[in-house]
Amino acid sequence: MKQYLLLTSALAVLGLSGTAEAACIQTPNCTTLGYTSTTACEGGLKCPWGNAWFCPTSSESGGEETPDYGTCQIGDILYSDKTCNPTLSDNKSPIGVVFDNTNNLAIGLYTNNYTYAVNSFIVSGVPAYENQSQAEADLNGKENTKKTIEYCNANGYSCPAFEYVNSYITAGTQAGDWYLPALGELKKIYTLSDTLNRTLLIIGGTELPKKIPTGELNYGHLSSTKYEDWGAWGLAFYYGDFIKFQNNYGYTPFVRPVINYGEWRGN
Repeated sequence: MKQYLLLTSALAVLGLSGTAEAACIQTPNCTTLGYTSTTACEGGLKCPWGNAWFCPTSSESGGEETPDYGTCQIGDILYSDKTCNPTLSDNKSPIGVVFDNTNNLAIGLYTNNYTYAVNSFIVSGVPAYENQSQAEADLNGKENTKKTIEYCNANGYSCPAFEYVNSYITAGTQAGDWYLPALGELKKIYTLSDTLNRTLLIIGGTELPKKIPTGELNYGHLSSTKYEDWGAWGLAFYYGDFIKFQNNYGYTPFVRPVINYGEWRGN
């Protein structure tokens, strides 16, 4: 019904009555007519005078509202209703901060400390990199996390960092939606840490830690990228140095969950 009304109102503004006055009327503004989305959406209606779209809500389309991910920007707040905005909303629940709006990635609000693993083992199906430049190119954190969890569960191993991110939930998300970032994803978070920290403070999250607490390697952030067969790569946000964590040495690096909000379907 709303789509019909939008078209009707648009035609009325144009005054398509066959009179000469119709040719002098200014082209209507798509936004004021309700075409507010910058990207196409299922069941949507394209503005006749531009590239804007009207995207129906669940009550108008009979289905779930389609999020407009094209509006998300780095440093935006990610909300539990799958929308993002640079400002804090009183009636929405913030669950993360966008750090990669090309690949639809956001970090969670909190950092915790967990060991990579209690046992020493080789995870089949997860590539291991001795070369740092190859490790930095790894952007497959979600797949790394999934395969590591499956391997640990199947073989009775304890993998605290992976277990934490895999069970991490927020409003609107469920277990398995969040994962441990790969080294390439973690590097992006590090380079944007000042921007991300400013937003985290606004929404009551914890800043990405940069200071060195007591402990030799406890200050580093852990990634899901394997180093050879006995550990994982990490990154020290204080120095910007890369670290190699061994599986069973008892280090408790920083762990920050990441979510792909383009794939996340929620509860």
